[in-house]
Amino acid sequence: MSSLVLTIRESIRYRGRGGHYSWIAHRIAGLAILFFLIIHVWETANAHFYPELYAWFLQVFKFPPIAVGEIPLIGAVFFHAINGIRITILDFKPEWWKHQQKSVAITWILFAVIFIPIAIYMLIAMVDHCTAAGPACWQFPAISDYIGG
Repeated sequence: MSSLVLTIRESIRYRGRGGHYSWIAHRIAGLAILFFLIIHVWETANAHFYPELYAWFLQVFKFPPIAVGEIPLIGAVFFHAINGIRITILDFKPEWWKHQQKSVAITWILFAVIFIPIAIYMLIAMVDHCTAAGPACWQFPAISDYIGG
């Protein structure tokens, strides 16, 4: 555990400027996407094998703390995609690596321009859902309501 803490501390402390921080954000975003995909494939498989459990999952994903968690997940997807395109372009044109700082800035600006309106829209949709559902919105769905027993 101490080596993991040391690695994280030294990774953050390193002053590699934008390229280094984009690398860290790219790795974290990739892991977040992987974690989501594992959960998503499993819960979607339940639509066929166990529809009651799938219906429960759909309600769980509407629960506000989890719904708010979808916003950074979408951010991770957008950043990972935009930064991946930047890396691919630089790999195909190695002479452009001298413009890495500019490309990092463009990546973050493009990410912000795309993500912020979508995040606001998602937040408004969640608030509208909770407004319509009332206090029941804040109650975690009981699995016993969906699965017999």
